[in-house]
Formats: sequence, C-alpha cells, structure tokens
Amino acid sequence: MKKTLWSIGTGTALAVWMAVIFLFSAQPSAESSEISGSLSYRLVDEAAEVFHLKLSEWEILKKAEFLEAPIRKAAHMTEYAILGMLFFAFLSSLGQKGPRRFWLSFVLAVCYAATDEIHQLFVPGRSGQFLDVCIDAAGVAAGLLLLGILLKIVRKRCAKRDIPLQ
Repeated sequence: MKKTLWSIGTGTALAVWMAVIFLFSAQPSAESSEISGSLSYRLVDEAAEVFHLKLSEWEILKKAEFLEAPIRKAAHMTEYAILGMLFFAFLSSLGQKGPRRFWLSFVLAVCYAATDEIHQLFVPGRSGQFLDVCIDAAGVAAGLLLLGILLKIVRKRCAKRDIPLQ
C-alpha cells in the first residue's frame, strides 16, 4: 500500500511538472521575454542597490538585456534538472534499480525536452531549437549527477549507523 501511494505521488508530481514545462513553453515569445526581461531588470537593479552602484536607467537596462539569455538558459537547465529527478523518483517507485534507473530517467527527460521544442514550433514567435534540447539535456544530467552524489552520501551515512535502506 505504501509503495502504491509513493508511485501515485511521484507520478502525480512528474505529471504536474511536465504540465508546468508545457505551459511555460506555450507562452508566446513576447510574454516569455517580458517575464525573463523583468527578472533580469530586477536582479540588476537589486544588485546595484546592494553594492551601492550608481547606475543610470539606461545602464540597468543594458546590463539586464545582457543577462536575459543566460537567465533563460539557466531556467531551462533548472526545470529539466528537476524533471530528471522526478523521473528518477517515479521509476524508483516502480521498482527500477541500479544505473539503468539513471539512464532511463535521462532518456525520458531528454525525449520530453525534444517534444517540448517541437511543441514550440506551433507557438507564436517561438521556435524549436536543437541547442535548447542540448541545454535541457545538460540540465537533466546535472540534476541526476547531483541526485547520485546525494544518494551516495546518504547511503554512506546510513551504513555507518546501521540504518537499513529500502
């Protein structure tokens, strides 16, 4: 019963996260750019305030414009790192074990990234980019690597304390 609830929970979290990614990708170009541009502007403005920089409005806008693309790509990587981890949790709940679980999580998340880029071909002002699939794949790999490191640390600590892992 506990395992079934875990499967339902991880499956639901995975489906919700996939829907979140889909909804972000369904935003027209202008709306998506406005969000990332606004975030970039706020980051530069706050940094200028914290570090007591005397920047003009024009300087803030230029620096924000420069940061917009890296912020967008970092968001891509982060959302797909989370997706990879959720695939891993879901596959674990289904009894998948060992390195195969990591590889399958990676492949499934990258396949979703590819379908997401195809989806963007039908969104006004957006385009499907192979480079974005590569950036998403790097995010998945980073997320799974981080997860693997964390699991290894937890296993070592549990082994030292004779705490059984399931």
